[in-house]
Amino acid sequence: MINLLFALLCVRIGSLFPILSFLLLGVVAPGAAAEPLVAFREYQKRVFWDNETGVLVLHWSRQIGKSYTLAAWAVDRLITRPGRLVTVLSNSRENGAEFVAKCREVVDKLGRACQIVDESPDLEYENMRIEVRIKVKGKEGRIKVLAANPRTARGFSGDLILDEFAFHENSAAIWEAAEPILSSNPDFLCRVASTGNGKHNMFYRMVSGAKPVEGKPTLYKTDAGFTLSRVSRTEAHGMGVKIYDQATRKPITPEQARAQALDKRAYDQNYECLFNDENTVLLTYELIGAAEAEDIGVICDQEWSNEALRRFEQAIGPLYVGVDVGRQRDLTVITVIEKLGPMLFVRGILRIQGMRLPNQELRLGFVFKQKRFLRAQMDMTGLGLGLFEYAQDHFGRGKIYGINFSSTVPANDAIKLEGRKQETVRVTEHLATGLLRVHEDRVIRYPVDSQLREELRKPEKIVSPGGRVSIAAERTEAGHADHFWSMALAVEAASTGGEFHYAAVDHREELSGRANEDGEFARTSGEAWI
Repeated sequence: MINLLFALLCVRIGSLFPILSFLLLGVVAPGAAAEPLVAFREYQKRVFWDNETGVLVLHWSRQIGKSYTLAAWAVDRLITRPGRLVTVLSNSRENGAEFVAKCREVVDKLGRACQIVDESPDLEYENMRIEVRIKVKGKEGRIKVLAANPRTARGFSGDLILDEFAFHENSAAIWEAAEPILSSNPDFLCRVASTGNGKHNMFYRMVSGAKPVEGKPTLYKTDAGFTLSRVSRTEAHGMGVKIYDQATRKPITPEQARAQALDKRAYDQNYECLFNDENTVLLTYELIGAAEAEDIGVICDQEWSNEALRRFEQAIGPLYVGVDVGRQRDLTVITVIEKLGPMLFVRGILRIQGMRLPNQELRLGFVFKQKRFLRAQMDMTGLGLGLFEYAQDHFGRGKIYGINFSSTVPANDAIKLEGRKQETVRVTEHLATGLLRVHEDRVIRYPVDSQLREELRKPEKIVSPGGRVSIAAERTEAGHADHFWSMALAVEAASTGGEFHYAAVDHREELSGRANEDGEFARTSGEAWI
């Protein structure tokens, strides 16, 4: 067998060939057929060989070797540049582990040694930290696979791979965090790869306005100035990628595969590099329009109006409150719902911007002191923790509950009905599903307001190729869907017989003020409820 080190030294002539040319040329045993160790198709070669383009975006069909190509590219960076660090931000733990497995496969085919180290403290996606380590010339290079979020995007140094970027929550903030680091060092390269996932994310903005590069099939230049590799299933099929019938397992054409698809729009987005717009929107204009009504409640800015306070005082049914907390870029939004039978009426919404927490506490007090106030669900993530603790101390643990937006909770019945097997889901999905359900059941009403309407439209349901579901909303100058989350928290507060507790409850504390379906209060003792 040809010595691997000899191959590494001999295939490079000047700067014409990367050191890993033997990946394509092949290292073969005597008498064996001359087949490459790692075989690529033409569209994969263009990505693998490219060690010059600063940011290369891959908009590829599913199941045509996107992650495998990038795994080989990452391994190549470590072998050709001893001691290199390549950071991979993945959209799920399953996809992160799969990327590591592909790296291991490439390394094994090269006959090299690597070490796989899982430094994750637990099995939570947010804490994922898996490394592939390869030692070359006494220096250890690392491929570090992390959960995708702005924090991890700020911490890398070296090359960056954003895997399935269209499915990253808050992709705009991730790119905002990563771009300055990439711009600071010309040696740092970035590879952004994904299938489509609607138009409301940073990936769509990156690939918009793509124009073909003359003489370079599958390569484009985008309006944002990025180099784009775009390969549809039809194009990949023309280069040798097989497609099989779901039932017979016999080869079929892309046209036949599309004809079999139950959802043509989803097929086009997953396989033909088109983008859907409405398919991931959680609350449609139709659902929002059905919930809007005149003279239902009052929307206030910075201060509760006398009209809003009058409605709270004259409430017949119990009042439930949802609080999404912000300070600078984001708003604090307080939503007050009156429950009458099965109906939920939004009696007041207060939008607060740029206000110190002590002053926000005063505005919360106006609501929590109402005689019909029964329960609140508050954002206790980050800045919200202080406001939540204040509210519990002053108005009782039996009425004030906190929710950490980064946590997971047991899957509710609506999610289980989708046939999903996960026992837990992100709390944002639980809350969003609850708000969606009351819209679909036509049991919620709120004031007509253009800002409220647009914020309710922001969150999208994102389903990863691995089946992981999340709810994400892109941040704009107007906010980060603060109205949506505030209303979702109020709906959660008004839900009966909740499946789990978000915060510890002091069972020694006597709780009072529980209302029946008619809005009348019944006293309870030593009982806790959600």
